[in-house]
Amino acid sequence: MSYSQKALEALESGQIEESNRLYSWALRKDDDETLYNLAGELFALGFDGKALRIYEKLLKEYPDDDELLVLSAEILVDQGENDKALADLNKVRPDSDFYLSSLMVQADLYQTEELYEVSEEKLKEAVKISPKEPAILLALGELYYTTQDYSKAVKYYLALIKSGISSISQINVVERLAVSYASYGKFEKAIAYFEQIHEEDLTSDILMQEGITYLQIDENEKAQEVLEKVIEQDPTYSSAYPYLITAYGKDEQWDKGLTAAQEGLAVDQYNPELYLQAAEMAEHAHDDELVEKYLSEAVELAPENTETLIRITDFYNRLGRYDDVLNFANQEITDAQLNWNIALAFWKKDDFKNAKAYFEPAFTDLQDSPNFLNDYYHFLRENGQLEQAVDVIRRYVKLVPTDVSMQDELEQLEEQGY
Repeated sequence: MSYSQKALEALESGQIEESNRLYSWALRKDDDETLYNLAGELFALGFDGKALRIYEKLLKEYPDDDELLVLSAEILVDQGENDKALADLNKVRPDSDFYLSSLMVQADLYQTEELYEVSEEKLKEAVKISPKEPAILLALGELYYTTQDYSKAVKYYLALIKSGISSISQINVVERLAVSYASYGKFEKAIAYFEQIHEEDLTSDILMQEGITYLQIDENEKAQEVLEKVIEQDPTYSSAYPYLITAYGKDEQWDKGLTAAQEGLAVDQYNPELYLQAAEMAEHAHDDELVEKYLSEAVELAPENTETLIRITDFYNRLGRYDDVLNFANQEITDAQLNWNIALAFWKKDDFKNAKAYFEPAFTDLQDSPNFLNDYYHFLRENGQLEQAVDVIRRYVKLVPTDVSMQDELEQLEEQGY
């Protein structure tokens, strides 16, 4: 029995030190073919370093062996030794039987360096040489999938499926095709492929993508069914909860949405978005106490998040709790809606000077918002700034010509010479 065989047997029985000792003897004593086979076995078992050492030893004796160059380069790429790998790969000539393998390894190498265009060139050259090779079709599909060029990815995933391959290298090609279709707006086609995936292959990730796709086409019941299955399979799958809450919300199932939000928060208590969704569900359920609880927790988690600040100041304004709104005035504010909310609170507190200071920057971005213009007009009129108020009401009437009462007000002001 060769030292290589003994080393493998020791390795398989867990005798690591003995295996290492026998491996060293194999390098010195075993013939080249035996060492070549040992390298392949070690590589398959994940001992890349030991396999590489053998290939490098063999390359000293057979420096022009293209297969050894490619095998060595493949491991070097995995180890991040791209320059050494490329030097080996460049020695493989286009007329070599291993040139195709060289192109594939080069494509992988350039992807690790995020040189996706160069990787694409190598794979396109490879597919010209072997247009039906599944590994090349998959590599091109995966390249385009990675770079989010989903319409191109579809072509290669479809080619694999048409050749009878639905799974390769632990990748579910049908799922990849479905997600690719969904990602560039072909939702109906995406659903058709999601529904072809066998029950036993429906992982939580695949179900998640399917549920999101159903949401995109407003198939809310289907979305709920699929997303509920995700959580049933894995209650800790935190990213499913926001989509499930959205699905319930679209069907106005506020209680279910609130329950889902609370279950989601039990899993992911540091997600401000979940608190905002919980607050929205509680608001529709007319539970102001819960709304405040969730909004306050969202603010605590993300005190500079604009959406969170808008939501809580909206809430306090609705309840007439203007002092609570003004607690957020002592910070730099660049968002027009937030400026508007704070302006309203100052106005309701009869602090016209500060209200104006917030209304004016809001007007820059909200001058085409009828609701804002309505508030701003009435503020200016109440504050005695009639000339500016007339400019604002004219803009409002142009946007909402059906508002008869505001039309009448404008006419009265114009009759007064404004």
